[in-house]
Amino acid sequence: MHGGFKKLDPDHLLEMIKQEMRRGCSDENIRERMAAAGFARDIYMQRMIDGLIAQARNETRIPDPTDQAAVAAAQPIKFMSMSGWDDEPPPRREWAVLNRVPLRQVTLFSGEGGAGKSLLLLQLLCSTVLNRDWIGSLPEPGPAIYLGAEDEEDELHRRLDAIARHYDEPFSELVANGLYPASYAGEDMTLARFDRNGNIQPTLRYDRLHEQACDIHPTIVALDTLSDIFGGNENDRVQVSAFIGLLRKLAMTANCAVIINSHPSQAGSNSGTGLSGSTAWHGKVRGRMYLRAATQDEGGLTDPDLRVLEFKKNQYGPLSDSIPLRYKNGVFVPEPRGGTLDPQIAEQRAEQVFLMLLDRFTREGRNVTDKKGTSYAPAQFAKEQEAKAVNLNNKALEEAMRRLFTQGKIRVVTEGPASKLRSRMVKV
Repeated sequence: MHGGFKKLDPDHLLEMIKQEMRRGCSDENIRERMAAAGFARDIYMQRMIDGLIAQARNETRIPDPTDQAAVAAAQPIKFMSMSGWDDEPPPRREWAVLNRVPLRQVTLFSGEGGAGKSLLLLQLLCSTVLNRDWIGSLPEPGPAIYLGAEDEEDELHRRLDAIARHYDEPFSELVANGLYPASYAGEDMTLARFDRNGNIQPTLRYDRLHEQACDIHPTIVALDTLSDIFGGNENDRVQVSAFIGLLRKLAMTANCAVIINSHPSQAGSNSGTGLSGSTAWHGKVRGRMYLRAATQDEGGLTDPDLRVLEFKKNQYGPLSDSIPLRYKNGVFVPEPRGGTLDPQIAEQRAEQVFLMLLDRFTREGRNVTDKKGTSYAPAQFAKEQEAKAVNLNNKALEEAMRRLFTQGKIRVVTEGPASKLRSRMVKV
């Protein structure tokens, strides 16, 4: 592009802009060339040129090369190759909390103000890093990140102290096993905003969270609350979808579950949906939980410490029954109502205890095997306090061992000279 134009002809300029786009010029390059040619002498002309650039992009369907998202969207669709699927079993679905919180997805956790959702979420994170029970479920063990904008560090200290006491563990165990809490009370914790064209703009806070999550490899990233991280219009379906997509990117690249705490609107509380804003909040997340006070029929009128945790959505399985909870000694505990533990949850618990004990025995140099005898793993593990604490006997651990072999999570290795071969069980 050069300065040889006799007069400002919008149609002619539009064609010249299209030619520059076909050569791979960015919008900023085109603006600079237009200015050098003398066609951006005042604000009116600059605005007209911006409009022509937008029009040319729309008509040519050529993305600005500096817009990575647009460039990616313009690439040919990558279809999946299914040619080998007849010989490959589908991958096992991964959960942060079995049948309740899916891994690599976004879950919305709503609750009325004062119901205790932040506390219950912190309990989940602590149980995750400690490999302990969370209201009847055993989360997948691993590190956990918590970003909170509502409570100061002192309040988080008090709440975590009650949780640590509940699990009878020191703070040093929470630190060693990877609990990463952060308080942004009184600060800006926005993770994304939207420009005047409605395009999502991740903030530097999101970029840092993304980087650190990929380094830490947490099981769960918890964000408290939605109103503090979402810099858009909660009633705009397009903005809501884009924001959930951004958080899903975090969940996928860091291989974790992302849980967002949120407050329902008055209508959401009255209707029992637990939602606020666009229905896209429900539609785009893969799981949704709602913590509320117990109703009169549930005993809430005479007992204000009762709560009910409802599971409003589970994209990948049946909805779990609601869980009655009691606030006691600074934490929430399940309120007995009869019945037995979900069989899948019981199996997951047995598998995780088996793996935890196998890790400990390996560190201690106490080799175990899958052959019945003095080193038979299920028999040895059933004697340990970790198994006794959750009522796991020899048979339950034996069944867990078989499942773990089938899943490829454990195997037997043979070591030593040919004259004295020894076998032992190891994690894969």
